[in-house]
Amino acid sequence: GEGNGGEGVGEETSLSGYFTVENSVGGMRVLCRDLFGIEMTEEVGIPSAERWDLDDDEVGPTSSTSDDSASGGGLRKFTFRHVDEGPLGTMYLDLHPRPGKFGHAAHFTIRCGRTRPDGAAAGGRVPGGDDDDGQLPIVALVCNLSPPTPGLGETVLSHSEVETLFHEFGHGLHSMLSRTAFQHLSGTRAAMDFVETPSHLIEAFARDPTFLSSTLARHHATGEPMSSRAARHLSLSHADFRGVEVQSQIVHSKFDQALFGEDPCSPSLGGPTSADTWVRMHRESGVPIAAGTHWHTRFGHLVT
Repeated sequence: GEGNGGEGVGEETSLSGYFTVENSVGGMRVLCRDLFGIEMTEEVGIPSAERWDLDDDEVGPTSSTSDDSASGGGLRKFTFRHVDEGPLGTMYLDLHPRPGKFGHAAHFTIRCGRTRPDGAAAGGRVPGGDDDDGQLPIVALVCNLSPPTPGLGETVLSHSEVETLFHEFGHGLHSMLSRTAFQHLSGTRAAMDFVETPSHLIEAFARDPTFLSSTLARHHATGEPMSSRAARHLSLSHADFRGVEVQSQIVHSKFDQALFGEDPCSPSLGGPTSADTWVRMHRESGVPIAAGTHWHTRFGHLVT
């Protein structure tokens, strides 16, 4: 990469010190406030009945998070409130790995939202309350970001980890801000072609040069913001190898059509196997593929 007094964009690790969990959460708060007029507030002390991050021997009737939430990587809880509409729902952040935990990054809906019969947003409903009050959503963002660094006081992230977090936050906001009369049609339970739109919208802010230099990227040791030049270079680097990425997406789309189209690939119907079709489409499109591998078997979006 081009050098510019230590602020150029070479290896991603040269800029990773500018990204931390707390900077990221702060950026999420700014987006909620400036885009939607929403206050995102952390609740300190989560009752043990709401926690899934503790071992059985750690859970007691009064177990709660306090010191271990932000600095130690424990479960965190945030409430969302609009200046006019009032309470909007609850979001948990479970960001770091631990033994036996789900190994990827995802947004999970614990409880879907539902409007009141008059179409207004739900307000103040609690479990067991009057159904006519509607229902506030409860969602969880589950990730496996870099674990906290002992003695550092900050959890330093790579830029790609920040993109992942903001992507899942977009899904969470989709569920939080949805307005549907039926809970099973709320949030990400929408048309599949639209599900990834809010997530990519929010993820884009993690690459926006202005947002990077003004809000999101501050060095964990000095507090200095990332320079505008470095932020621009980092944003532009997202387009590196874009042609290969687009071509790969075309292969994925064609493969989906081959599986479920009018003439599906199926040996039982006299056609080729899915593995043979996968390999053929890569070769025809010039996209590299490792021989003897079957990546498409873990391509979950084919069936969800």
